[in-house]
Amino acid sequence: MPLKQVAFHLTDRCQLDCLHCLRDPAKRPLDLDPALVERVLAQAVQLYACKHVSLTGGEPVLHPRFAEVLDAIVRLGATWHVVTSGSRFAQLLALLEADPRRREALTTVNLSLDGPREEVHDAIRGPGSFREVMGAASLCHGMELPFTLQISIHARNVDTIEEMGLTAAQLGAERLLFGATQPTGTPRDAELFMPPPAWRDARDRIRRLAETLRIPVMLAEGFPDDQRFHVCLPQRSETLHVDLRGRLSLCCQLSGTPGGDVDVVADLAEVDLLEAHRRLVALIHEAHQRRLVQIGAGPGDAWDTFPCNVCMKSFGKPHWSDQGATGPSARRERHGVEVRWREALPMVRQER
Repeated sequence: MPLKQVAFHLTDRCQLDCLHCLRDPAKRPLDLDPALVERVLAQAVQLYACKHVSLTGGEPVLHPRFAEVLDAIVRLGATWHVVTSGSRFAQLLALLEADPRRREALTTVNLSLDGPREEVHDAIRGPGSFREVMGAASLCHGMELPFTLQISIHARNVDTIEEMGLTAAQLGAERLLFGATQPTGTPRDAELFMPPPAWRDARDRIRRLAETLRIPVMLAEGFPDDQRFHVCLPQRSETLHVDLRGRLSLCCQLSGTPGGDVDVVADLAEVDLLEAHRRLVALIHEAHQRRLVQIGAGPGDAWDTFPCNVCMKSFGKPHWSDQGATGPSARRERHGVEVRWREALPMVRQER
């Protein structure tokens, strides 16, 4: 399969404190150098004919030189999409209006919405965040900017899957993307955990929703898959991930989680993209060999059909088990494990 995009983790600056976030608010924020973004993208265009960029964070719009990143993309004739909470949407619109070429190169805005109602979404992402993302969706619709709603599924919002589908259709989203939340290594994982039957039920409900709605409904990697030798987008090199420090790493799910930099293959300030990619292919080959050994050892447990969870465990990262989150824990400050504004929501029913 061809390389379809380079994903740049632009910044870990963010004004929210989401339950499932990996960011460490106690540390000085990191911002990717726009010069490195341009250099890596130029190599991707020249060597792979890859001309699409994914911009993630944190909140990408909070990058102090975000305009320079967009201009580098435009100069190289590439397209881009951004994953945003919608909280700085006026700033993003101003950047698009300042140079029409930036808007022409934009393929979609991915808005993170973790609940179809204010009380659900704000209990996960913080007070006022629901109104911000709803405002951003309304502006996208009014300005004819294509947008996707993406939701991270876990125990706090799994009961809203069908309602999320109706919300996406009513808002005019071009598609709805469901992701499976992975553990963070923090005590908050206890609020996110779902047993395997609940995950399979969620997957099946999303599939039924896709058959009902007119807009595309998509499942991201991570939901249970009966094919035990599952090869994901990063492992197929359809996506190359550049982390906050400008290093090529296997996947955004592994990047920054407790367990060290075992997924990092090269510093792109020192190594060109092609050599870094060679090293990544070798890392992926080793991971596949480990997986084949696991498959040969027997059927495994109920979690053995969860591809992202299997990969996280293989790399010594936090992963789900019957006991909840397992593996190394995060030694970092958050805004408090017990967030006072967060009201208790019903946990997933265990019989699912």
